[in-house]
Amino acid sequence: MFIHAFEGSWFDHPFWRRYFRVETQDQLQRIRHSGIDGIVIDEGRGLGAPEDRLETETREKPQGKRPSASKRSGGEAISLRAAATFAPPSSPARDAPRRRRGYAGECRRAKRAIERTCEAVVDMFDAARLGRAVEVRRMVKLASAIGASIERDSKALINLVRLKEKDEYTYLHSVAVCALMINFARHMGLGPQEVEDLGVAGLLHDVGKVAVSDAILNKPGALSKVEMRSVRSHPVAGHRLLASSPGAPGLALELCLRHHEKIDGSGYPGGLKGDELSLAARMGAICDVYDAVTSNRPYKDAWTPCEALTAMQKWTGHFDPMLLDRFADSLGIFPVGTLVRLSTGELGVIAGSAGDADEDVVVRVFFDCETLSEIEPIDRAIAPAAEHPRIISRDSPNFWRFQDWDALRVRILASSTASAAVPDPDHPIGPRGADR
Repeated sequence: MFIHAFEGSWFDHPFWRRYFRVETQDQLQRIRHSGIDGIVIDEGRGLGAPEDRLETETREKPQGKRPSASKRSGGEAISLRAAATFAPPSSPARDAPRRRRGYAGECRRAKRAIERTCEAVVDMFDAARLGRAVEVRRMVKLASAIGASIERDSKALINLVRLKEKDEYTYLHSVAVCALMINFARHMGLGPQEVEDLGVAGLLHDVGKVAVSDAILNKPGALSKVEMRSVRSHPVAGHRLLASSPGAPGLALELCLRHHEKIDGSGYPGGLKGDELSLAARMGAICDVYDAVTSNRPYKDAWTPCEALTAMQKWTGHFDPMLLDRFADSLGIFPVGTLVRLSTGELGVIAGSAGDADEDVVVRVFFDCETLSEIEPIDRAIAPAAEHPRIISRDSPNFWRFQDWDALRVRILASSTASAAVPDPDHPIGPRGADR
């Protein structure tokens, strides 16, 4: 039996993967004794279940005549097979046009929330330098205000918090990670208390940096071994401080200690890997690095969101790849090479950023969903606020049964002289303290 998804909170089941094949009785017993409400299985990738015990979720097959091969420009053929009966759900971030009414007003409210929270984070760091405990109750109230702004319009606050100057990075980075964690958690359907605790965790995750000198944190060049050891001490220092602060949520302690761990075990301080890492740690690692690489730093210029996610996707072993996809969905931003469906009824591949707005993207369209046939590749600039055309979902290449999708994607992206400038995946530039 192949599990495609768990229904209920991520914290209610013992598996770090969202979908996998059940192959042992032990796995089955762990599912039965977990706190989940149900499961969704993919009968196309494994055995089904009795109808009176499990309900499967399917997706309607594309209709129309399916060609066995359709000619692309240049004379090469793209071979297709019958459409699958199962595919991942559409991305909620793109299912409908985002409501822009009151956006300017929400930007003003979000700006005030950011300013208040940043002031509180500065106070927290100052108090921590003097050895005082963190005022957790104050942080909870501020995280709630940020959560309320995100619920009204997630783009307003998340866009504003990215506009940080180099000298205020340390403090606004905490605010940004808080906002990203809340938005991410809401997108994944976590409960209200979990969302709030993860927001507080985002605010507190870097408090251990009070033990590292500003000269090291803001150094433009490479760090020496001694300086790197100092930077890498901050998760443990922060965890120690939070452990002595009354009311600190357990998730805050976890994220503070584990946000520099990597899925392949090469992170620090514990070198944990895979399912040894909690959901909070894996989410936090993504949010922490994403904000770092999209911010101007003394040692690097900011990348656009599309550039950042494209590079992060290629850093094999750094992040949980399935969670990274969910994170991209939560922002409505997709890495270069992602297969997406447009409101025009076409399939395309994200080809890069477009125009002056960081979130505008170029989609290279190559397939017509109505006729189930390939079309001449053409670039369409997609603005997040536009009603049409817009991205309505990330689609699975397996659903469309494209043969050798990786090779096909390369050919599509190479079909035009216009190419997106993306960071070199072999030379990642992460937050200060990450391997670079």
